[in-house]
Amino acid sequence: MRLFLTTALVLSLVVPMALAAPGTHTLPYKDFHDQMVKFYGQGHDRLALRLSVQPASDKQPLDAPVTMVVTAPEGRVDLTVDADNAVDIPFRPDWVQAGATVTINQAAATYNMKAQIGMKVTPGTTRIAYADVKAAFDQFDKLIEKEAGAVSFLAPSAKTLRLFCGKDCTVTLEGTKGPRVLKADDRGRVNVPNDKGLVKENPVLVVSRSVAYTVLTTKG
Repeated sequence: MRLFLTTALVLSLVVPMALAAPGTHTLPYKDFHDQMVKFYGQGHDRLALRLSVQPASDKQPLDAPVTMVVTAPEGRVDLTVDADNAVDIPFRPDWVQAGATVTINQAAATYNMKAQIGMKVTPGTTRIAYADVKAAFDQFDKLIEKEAGAVSFLAPSAKTLRLFCGKDCTVTLEGTKGPRVLKADDRGRVNVPNDKGLVKENPVLVVSRSVAYTVLTTKG
């Protein structure tokens, strides 16, 4: 299992195999915390961290349904895993001190934890100011630069905000230049560019459907 961020950088997490029932994997909660701490509490109020369980190989699908359970001082905590295998893992420093563990119902070699950085969007939101999108782009760039360290001058910058809202979803840019419609691609993503002209105009993004989640990327 690897935990990695899908920015321009990859953070690998090497996890020792723990004693567990066949087809499951148990590891310290600290292994997740040590990666999440790089994100939480670091001036990233415009950003959202999305973790999901993905197959290590396209040839070997995950055992369904995916479940994740934390064994914590307060007892068993069942984590919510959605239809896309995205999981809500609480950021709990106290669980590190208590030696909490996380058990997933997948063999260690068969899955990866995928971490994506997106723009924080309130559930049900259908109107987004481009100024808020730009603020998310800027925080994303700072996150990449921090991870790049001494070679930050070589780090790529944010180019696109992907809104995952379905194949028939559209985003209408309502601004001083008149309405323009962005359509979803075949993966149900509406791609909003990091564009100087849009920064100056600051249109409102009107989304035709509720946004499931967002991803910021250095790709076009």
